[in-house]
Amino acid sequence: MIVYVCRVLKQKVMVYKKVSKSKAQCRLYGNIGTWMTNGETFTQMLEELSSAGFTELEFREHCYGGSVFEGNVMMNAVESSDIDISVLIEGLAASFGLLFLLSLPKEKVSICENAFGMIHRPSSVTAGDADDMLSSANLMQSMEKNMIPKISERSGLTEDEVKAKWFDGKDHWLNAEEMVQYGFAGKKVKPVAASIKSLDKQIVEQSTPETIYARFAAALNTNPKNKKTMDLTLLIATFSLEGVTAESTDAAVLAALQAKFKKISDKVDQLESDISAKAKDAITAVLDQADADKKFEGITGMTKEQVRAKYLDLGEKAGVEMLKMVLAGLKGGTSKPTIMQAVIPGVGTSVTGANGATVVQNWEWYQKNNPAALEAMKVENHPDHETFKELYKAEYGSYPG
Repeated sequence: MIVYVCRVLKQKVMVYKKVSKSKAQCRLYGNIGTWMTNGETFTQMLEELSSAGFTELEFREHCYGGSVFEGNVMMNAVESSDIDISVLIEGLAASFGLLFLLSLPKEKVSICENAFGMIHRPSSVTAGDADDMLSSANLMQSMEKNMIPKISERSGLTEDEVKAKWFDGKDHWLNAEEMVQYGFAGKKVKPVAASIKSLDKQIVEQSTPETIYARFAAALNTNPKNKKTMDLTLLIATFSLEGVTAESTDAAVLAALQAKFKKISDKVDQLESDISAKAKDAITAVLDQADADKKFEGITGMTKEQVRAKYLDLGEKAGVEMLKMVLAGLKGGTSKPTIMQAVIPGVGTSVTGANGATVVQNWEWYQKNNPAALEAMKVENHPDHETFKELYKAEYGSYPG
């Protein structure tokens, strides 16, 4: 009997199938980096399988690539796992879906006779100024320097041959025989999607990875061998479902499962709401004390209420401790520094932390500790946009263009 088990982590799910007591099977379909297939959920699933006593895991791959960063995490997780992992390419192993195979010996990779691989240079979509473009280009070159030696070692080609053959800016399609020839797979097997029309390589080369993925996915989804049966007893026990038994209908068990998840979700929402309310109360208490100490008075061009509103916004975005550190730099009375001086050491005064140490809240500090606040201040109509401009100037020597 086939069993499907869901790994749930606040709406992140990766599904695996229990084949036997020691072996599991999982689909690696679609795009690497989505909410279902990313480094976090992938690593968590491997850890869960290992903890549950599984010693073997087969990935059924039909993937048109995706995020290099998420893919690297997945490769590292495979290489460090104590589970015996193998891959069956059912339809497509494209872009990082192909590079993912390098985390395993070629003997652990099989490819269906009518499946394909695709290899090309890493690519990126970048917006911004010249520095942004150069930064993106440098990142792409660094990725290539990491990929090419691995591909060279697996394929038997020199690094220069790999660059000339596959890293020329085009998509390079490999049929099953070529995947085995260059060591990306160890052997060919009979097709899983046997009903799909045979694809000529020339047709494939004129298609996008998404097109090939859709063609195979349609055939795989209609394959009657893919029909799944739930082990209700295991499902009920795993999730401690109430009001259902192994004799209940599938619909009743699924309804109980949904009710269980809703109960968990509601509890998480309530906890988050309680935490938010406590944080708001703490921020209000800090602002009330600063108001009593007259720290919101005497700032040129702003009323006390306007100043308080700005610090309220800072507290909600950066947290209570950060708000305390910022307010600690204000002495109160008419000699107080401006908000700009209080939050940008180097432009005005420094901020003293709770332990008495000087905290330099410059561009680098924001990048490391609170990049979200820096990104928010970048918007022109944001209350602290002037703060962003001064931070930018202190870092780069001129205001943002």
